[in-house]
Parts: sequence; structure tokens; C-alpha cells
Amino acid sequence: MAYTKEETDRFADVNGIRLHYNEAGSGPALICTHGGGPGANAWDNTRHCLEPLAQHFRTILLDLPGFGESAKDVKLGDTPMDFFCAKLMRDLMDQLSIDKAHMYGSSAFSPSSLRFGLEYPDRCGKIVIQAYAPGEHGVQTEGLKSLGVFANDPTRENMERMVQFFTPREDLRPQSFVDARFKAATIPGHLEGRAEMRSTKNSDIAKDIGRLKTQVLVVWGNEDGMIPVEGALDALKLIPNVRACIWGDRSGHFVAYEHPQEFAQLLIGFLEN
Repeated sequence: MAYTKEETDRFADVNGIRLHYNEAGSGPALICTHGGGPGANAWDNTRHCLEPLAQHFRTILLDLPGFGESAKDVKLGDTPMDFFCAKLMRDLMDQLSIDKAHMYGSSAFSPSSLRFGLEYPDRCGKIVIQAYAPGEHGVQTEGLKSLGVFANDPTRENMERMVQFFTPREDLRPQSFVDARFKAATIPGHLEGRAEMRSTKNSDIAKDIGRLKTQVLVVWGNEDGMIPVEGALDALKLIPNVRACIWGDRSGHFVAYEHPQEFAQLLIGFLEN
């Protein structure tokens, strides 16, 4: 069946924070988040794979604070973002009576999934991360620069340029795709909330990653204009018990969108075996 956003919309108040998520399916829990760019949200990040994933898992597409329909005015204080989000996901699991969950994080929020595995190993299944490797890489790509350009001047023209770095294939970024991302990026309070929940506020997880016990799958596109695919090799060197899948065919930063059926089958096979 094809799930709609409206029928899967859910809300929860966790530690005084209003969280939005979409839920479908049954079985072992799989919590999917999103990246950190303007307009990012869990529904758009993973909805193309939701139907096959929901046939195997209780699939939860979670908007983290500042993004999607979750609260926009959340402050991290002195807590690193990966620690903050990992605890928030654990507390959401408690509220939803989930003892253990697999994690799927993308880009800026991949560290939150990895941190969850480090801090709550008994609550964590396997972990999938997209376009992320631990460590300081110092690469300020044109794609990453475009995020800041839009955040400082949120025009549709700047959104259209930003989207070009997400996926190089024109057929996968029609005007409707640009419009949807622009609409999500201009939700009141989102850009301010995103500024609080930015990737630079993650801890240096490379110092701790060696003690991660669970299995990790890294996924990437060969022409990712945001985070260079060479980072996959860094991930393979640093993360224990890891494997990687890299798509060719001019694939970019959104492999879950660019290859939804193949992506879903890859996750199902990895998580179930």
C-alpha cells in the first residue's frame, strides 16, 4: 500500500519538546531521521522507501528539533548535538514502548545515530548512516557553501542552486521537487532552529567510535555535491564492524530518493541478517 503523510502523521511531547514523526508498519523498530540542510525533514528524506520498509519494520520517520514539524525553539545549551539527539530518541522510544531500535541517520544527523549506539548499546540494533564519516575533514564544498547562501538569503533561486548539489541528475530535481524543498525551508522558525541544530555542534565522535559494538552500513552516491564520496573510505577506516555501499549512475546526496527500491532492499537485507 502507498502510505500518505496525513495518515501516518504523529506527534509526541518528549522532555517538553514537541516532536513530529510519521509511523507505518510493524515488527522491529527502525527510526529514520534526516540531514541538516535547509528544508530537511524525515518524511521527504525516506518516504520513497516507506512502503517496502514498513513491510518489515515499525518504521518511524522522525523530525528532529528545528526541522519539519517538530519544535523550532529548542536550545542545546552546553550539550553536544549528537548527545542531545541520542537521548531524545531514547526518551521517545520509552514513550512509544520501544525497547530496541535500528537507526538510520543522514549527513549532519548521522552522528546522532552513532552516538545512540555508543551511549545506549542495549537499546540499539544496527545503524545505517548516509554521506558521513567521523572526524574533521575540513572540506568546504560548493554544495555546503550553498546551504549557507540560502540560509542567509532564502530565495527560490538560491534553493534551486542548492538542490543542484544534492543530486546531479536533472530528471530527479523537477520544479515540484524544488518547490517542496523551498516550502519546507521557509516554515516559520525553521532557519533559526536549524542554526541552533547545526553540524558543528556535534561532538568529535571519532574519539569514541572505536568502542561502537553494533554493525554499521554506510551509504553514499558517487557524485555527492555536498559531502565528497571519498569520505566513505574514512568511514571504513574509522568505524568498527562497518561495510559500505556506493551508488554510481550519477548518484548524489539523496540515495534513498534516487534509488528507493534498491535502497530499501539493501536496508532490509542488512538489518535482518
